Amino acid sequence: MKFENIKNIKNIKNIKNIFNDENKTKLIGLLTILIGIWLVLYFIPEVFVSLFNTLLGNLILILIVLLVYANNRMYGLISGLILLILYRFSQLSKKEKFTTNSERDFLLIQNTINRQKVFDMNVMNSQATQEELNYFNKNGMWPWSQDVIELYHEAIKRNPYVRSEPKEATNYARRIYNEAAILRLLSYQTKEGQFLLNGVLVKDPSGNKMEELPSGFGNFPYEAGLIENRVDDIIKCNMKDEANPSLERIRYTGKGVIFGEQTEKVTPVDYKDLEKIIPGFTFLNKPCNPCGGIASIPDYSCAYRLRVKNKPPFISDVWQYLWGINDNPLESQPAFLTQNINPNEFPLLSELQTELQKQNRYQKPN
Repeated sequence: MKFENIKNIKNIKNIKNIFNDENKTKLIGLLTILIGIWLVLYFIPEVFVSLFNTLLGNLILILIVLLVYANNRMYGLISGLILLILYRFSQLSKKEKFTTNSERDFLLIQNTINRQKVFDMNVMNSQATQEELNYFNKNGMWPWSQDVIELYHEAIKRNPYVRSEPKEATNYARRIYNEAAILRLLSYQTKEGQFLLNGVLVKDPSGNKMEELPSGFGNFPYEAGLIENRVDDIIKCNMKDEANPSLERIRYTGKGVIFGEQTEKVTPVDYKDLEKIIPGFTFLNKPCNPCGGIASIPDYSCAYRLRVKNKPPFISDVWQYLWGINDNPLESQPAFLTQNINPNEFPLLSELQTELQKQNRYQKPN
């Protein structure tokens, strides 16, 4: 009797070992399959795209699930669930990213016409649509609206360093920059863009004893721009969080005792206080965070007016376009300003004519 019990115990142990071995084999097989899928996705992503985004690929996946289900119902249900989840992810990625073929065609074209330039497709995906990319692949340049073309023409004309024929310069730029990118570049060159990037100087009513010049020191280097003015504070955007930049105030606090390095104190600024802190700053609607205009994904919903010394009082044309407003203070302009004016003979009058014409020209449609 004891011998039979021992024999039964050994049989039970053998059965358990067999099941353990089978489970280990299944786990190893599942891990092998997952690693194989990962290698395919990593080295040949086109296979993944074709399986989930083509009719033939979908039929192949359905047949695989049916075959697995016919052999083992549990594994069939699990594989079907996994493929369904992967299918949903593929559809989301399809909506958010360019297609693989269009990306490849774009990079091949750019490698031909702009060999020295590098294009980050992740950044471009946040700026341009699939339709815009298709237009580029077909025409060799990005689609720009007529308003953006005219904005770029005006920027070319105002460039004091490089003179180019506006149409040729525009065609060249359209081979590189999509519309969102060029609008961003143009906005950075304005007083509003410089305020967001580099900040504006504001005086502290209590003064700054740590940076004020001693009595008898000349201020010519500061007035001429040879030395940076560190007496006044700087209000600018902090870009540490590129997705959500915030306002900060920088106050210079003299030199370090040991190494003589420039020291500073940085404090956050509430955008609701900007009209009180910055002279000539006014929100056009309600108080908002202007730093959204230079976020990684720009938010052009915060409109404001900024008056800067030696700059026109109007809102810059590109920001008028981005904000969808018309900042023209005149209901009509004098008749003589509609005539052709020689900019060499009457530079100030010509500049005034250009500014007035821009107010009516660059109004973003609703």
